[in-house]
Amino acid sequence: MADKSTGDIAGYARILIRSRVQDAQSTRFFGKPYLKLGQCYLLWSYFFQLGCILGSRHSRHIDAFVHAMFGVRESASTVISDTAARLVPESVDGTMKFSDYPLRKLMESTGTNDLPSFMTKAGMSKLDSESAIAGAWLDALDGAAIGAIHPDLVREMFVLSHAPRSKENWDRARNAGLDLPEEQDLMTYEELEEAENVSFMHYCKECCPDLYAILSAE
Repeated sequence: MADKSTGDIAGYARILIRSRVQDAQSTRFFGKPYLKLGQCYLLWSYFFQLGCILGSRHSRHIDAFVHAMFGVRESASTVISDTAARLVPESVDGTMKFSDYPLRKLMESTGTNDLPSFMTKAGMSKLDSESAIAGAWLDALDGAAIGAIHPDLVREMFVLSHAPRSKENWDRARNAGLDLPEEQDLMTYEELEEAENVSFMHYCKECCPDLYAILSAE
């Protein structure tokens, strides 16, 4: 990572994604490290949500945010607005949870059209780690576009995503192999936004202080 905001930086998302994938990946005697498809589903859901929340938080300084978050130096306004226009409402709307966006793509890629079938396949299918990283990065970028242009939609998805689940459905998902805690950890939007932003801003302060100065300005 270069310690300058006007030069090349890895970007917070890439560093965090690689760390999460390295912690979750499995190795084998032959072939590349891999993640199970169910792990990719959780990983991509998290990074889509992260992009949505941080994109909404820093929408007033979108060029600086995209540079710090993704390491992209070019003007981001057009890319962000075009991406949001492509996704809303065809792929993302207020009836969805954050996890529905990557789930739809994964179900299409595995040729399944219902959740139980996907869960069965997810337990068997594997994806190499680099592909898992690329998918998470793209979902985070898509989320950032949604957050920057449609912050109210992000709030709607949050409510649906973090409403308490029935214990039966929660336990069924855990038994299907999803890496979920035994008990649900419920947070308000403001609590989640603040927790994610603290980590992001710490990265900015350490690795791109000029961008930190822009992003920390109210």
